[in-house]
Amino acid sequence: MEVPWKEYLAQLTRYGYMNYKEISERVTFFVNYTMAHPHLIQAFNEVMQSVYQAPGISLIFVVGATGVGKTTLLRRLEQKLTEKALPELKHNQGKVPVIGLEAKAPEFSQFDWKDFYIRLLKVLNEPLIEKKINYGQSCSKWRSAVESALIQRSPDAFYIDEAHHLAMLPSGRKLKDQPETLKSLANLTQVKIIPTGTYDLLPLIDLGDQLCRRSKTIHFQRYHADNSQEAKAFKSVVQTFSQYLPLPQQPDLLSNWEFLYERSLGCVGILKDWLSVTLSEVLDSDGNAQTITLSDLQRHALGVRQCLVMLKSISTGEQQLQESSEDLLKLQKDLKLIPSSHGTTHLKHSQSKKEREVCRTEDSGKERASQKNTKKQIAQTSPRRYPLNKESSEKEEKETDFFHSL
Repeated sequence: MEVPWKEYLAQLTRYGYMNYKEISERVTFFVNYTMAHPHLIQAFNEVMQSVYQAPGISLIFVVGATGVGKTTLLRRLEQKLTEKALPELKHNQGKVPVIGLEAKAPEFSQFDWKDFYIRLLKVLNEPLIEKKINYGQSCSKWRSAVESALIQRSPDAFYIDEAHHLAMLPSGRKLKDQPETLKSLANLTQVKIIPTGTYDLLPLIDLGDQLCRRSKTIHFQRYHADNSQEAKAFKSVVQTFSQYLPLPQQPDLLSNWEFLYERSLGCVGILKDWLSVTLSEVLDSDGNAQTITLSDLQRHALGVRQCLVMLKSISTGEQQLQESSEDLLKLQKDLKLIPSSHGTTHLKHSQSKKEREVCRTEDSGKERASQKNTKKQIAQTSPRRYPLNKESSEKEEKETDFFHSL
């Protein structure tokens, strides 16, 4: 039975000093600690539901900001899938509940599928790989070996971490081939494939009708400070981390939550890495350090320029995943659910209150300007009809009769 870290810490401080091994154990304790927070739980439940309750889905894309906690999600997924497969493992000992592989970044802007298949076979513990296939053979031979191994091992899910490396190609013409290859592999082996990555994974999503039908996209979101509920959840995360830092005195992180949010961009993974580095540096400097201060956090925080670069990429990805009312209206119009005239009215009513006020202000200004221009000028009479003189009218009639006689 493991001793809680507070009791363990009391045993270490009994002699008044800490050695390197003990400091390393304290840092490892915090690094290995994982916390279930609302966005992690939501993304995890969606993935589990897609694995077990979505028979028509082959690809489950998990997309989120860098440092949002995708690796923690995959670890939790691996643990739960293994637990659910325990009864089946008693009868099928050759089954592997879940497998995972990190997509290797290409060296020459060309993803290497052959290397991907070889490393996948090693993850599956395929015996005598070198004896079965010659490394100089074509990629199709390795693909056949992977299909056979997946069918024999029958995992419930196969996740690919850092899957945005699949989109690193010299040309966009072959971009559709990447998800199509994964979809074909999933269909032939009946294994759910879970590509996981940053927003750079978005170019591989929804590239065709078959991919749209056979895939699902799960957005693992960061916390937004402008939302009161999410700000409250982020504060709860900060408070929990402060309680689990293996220090004699609990640091007051909650009073500086805005600074922690600013330099972590609302991503729990970035926040935890930041606290881990700070804890390691503080304990290396002084093994008997009591707590972490604001100055300690400032020394190891991300720079402002780094945060701006990351935030720009994150904001672009979030906008791409956000469904707009214009797209919904276009879909309804193309399906002939609403007439085109109704669409114009709907767009007019969907304007924000501020835009309507601006429109009303402009219309009233134009109306006042038109009224001002139509005022009667000085010494100018209004237009009216003047009666003709009787003599002149008789003269005109005589002239008319004369011309008709001619």
